[in-house]
Amino acid sequence: MTHAACSGRSLLPESSVDAVDEILGGTAIVILTWNQREETRRCLQSLADAGYALSRVVLWDNGSVDGTEEAILSEFPDVVFHRHPSNLGVASGRNAGASLAMRRLSPSHLMFLDNDMVVTPGFLEALCEPFAADSRLAQTLAKIRFLAEPERLQSAGGIFVNFGRGIKRTIGNGEIDGGQHDLCRPCLPCGGATLVAASVLRELDGFDPIFDPYGTEDLDFSCRVRSAGYRALYIPEAVVYHDYQPKLEGKYIGQSGLATAAERWMILVERHATLPQKISFWISSAPSKLIRAIGREVIRGNAAALQGIPQGISNYINRLARMRKARQRTPDVGIETD
Repeated sequence: MTHAACSGRSLLPESSVDAVDEILGGTAIVILTWNQREETRRCLQSLADAGYALSRVVLWDNGSVDGTEEAILSEFPDVVFHRHPSNLGVASGRNAGASLAMRRLSPSHLMFLDNDMVVTPGFLEALCEPFAADSRLAQTLAKIRFLAEPERLQSAGGIFVNFGRGIKRTIGNGEIDGGQHDLCRPCLPCGGATLVAASVLRELDGFDPIFDPYGTEDLDFSCRVRSAGYRALYIPEAVVYHDYQPKLEGKYIGQSGLATAAERWMILVERHATLPQKISFWISSAPSKLIRAIGREVIRGNAAALQGIPQGISNYINRLARMRKARQRTPDVGIETD
């Protein structure tokens, strides 16, 4: 592969360099926020410091009450800002922000960026470049480091998933970045620094609101992208920093968190696993994981959280009937196409 984003230097012909500039100019950055005024201000400032036009940024506010609106309108007047009266959730909020971007900015590509991230100069150019030479490319994903520990990786290549064995892990998570993940490669994007072709987002109707208020909507979307025959690439030259801290109920995951995790995973298995993978998961992996979870939480003194597992299974069964019907969406939760 000859992209600068994959080789560290540009070998693209001049016409392709012009195409990259066109993609960059046609990209809209979509940021979702909810009661994180200071994190959002820091993110926008990092974009401005890196030289990106804030007039190409759409900030969708999911009903913040911490003064986010006043701060953004005062400090960053060029940003396309919209405050919704309520919290739509992550999937629906991103869809709404993308729909607003499509109406106002007519983008060819959409950069979905978490509001608690800090970008580095050139990250967006690196994400744009591979699109100039691959018509089936739908997504490019940045390298994500922890803001509090800049040398440590949060993500370096998306997600590894094995549905049959019940495995989902973030590639590179927790590792010191010594260049071991510096090769451009195909990936399954999952995270808040992903560039997406607008045409593919429209075709697949965006993120699925079934995962609201939060969950694995990004992984589900990436699986649907792959199933539709499109490609995704991890671009290690595109670096962002994430102010990420797990938000758990106490020291360990609580009942509601365990219920959500169980329900979300079963939805992913139902949608994206092959028949042999489903059989393997339900016959072998699921019982084994349940036994390990019981032992782990009992040792931790967190046995009450285990009630979340049957709760998650019940939630999944209730949702399954709705999943098999045609999805009915409103402009707030789906991608507008007109």
